[in-house]
Amino acid sequence: MSYHGQISADAAQGLMAGVAVTQEAKDTGPLLPALQRIAERLQRKPEQRVAEAGYSTGAAIEERAERQVGFLGSMPRAEASTGRTAPQRLPPSAFIFQPETNRQGCPEGQYGRQEGCWQKERGLVSGRYLAQGEDGLSCARKPECCRENRGGRGILRGEESAGVLALRQKMETEEARRSYRRRGRVVEFCHAWSQSKLGQRQFPVRGLVKVQREMLWVCLSYNLPQWMGLRKPLPTAAPG
Repeated sequence: MSYHGQISADAAQGLMAGVAVTQEAKDTGPLLPALQRIAERLQRKPEQRVAEAGYSTGAAIEERAERQVGFLGSMPRAEASTGRTAPQRLPPSAFIFQPETNRQGCPEGQYGRQEGCWQKERGLVSGRYLAQGEDGLSCARKPECCRENRGGRGILRGEESAGVLALRQKMETEEARRSYRRRGRVVEFCHAWSQSKLGQRQFPVRGLVKVQREMLWVCLSYNLPQWMGLRKPLPTAAPG
């Protein structure tokens, strides 16, 4: 059984602002609960949250937008289908969407119409477009398009939500990229410190409650000397 320690750090002072332990295989779930814990502890929402790609899902981005929390993150382009699993086949990018007729056109001039309703998920809306069976059977490029199908090719097309598109646009700015690069110096330093100073490369205890207590001791051990350093008065210049 594995445990994953989650750390939230304050970029201004470098202190650990929150810790948690999960048993989830992915990092997508713990981010929103971490925001809630920090808001309850500080009695205010963070002005901005910066997280790595593992936390940057469409659903999480939409949720943070609803809670009016600024967010910076790196995320891969969310496509309904990339064609990477069939490299010898015509990729979905070869099919051009026509918004005025809501049809998907192939390189040979055949068109597929939408089949069924749009499938809506947080951050992504997708729909399937299917050509007529007789069009696929008579096409000269059928072997490289839909060799195994009796009829035509089906294409799954996705559209990202306004919140996801807004994040992508924000991350194109130099200010956002500069702020995102600071994440490594802040939160990754906390992880590196706990490993080098405390030797915490794995948890010596078992059970979620015990592991959570272990993470709290790590947080205290890190924050106390950091806080003492912040409390030191600044040196004053000698009178000239």
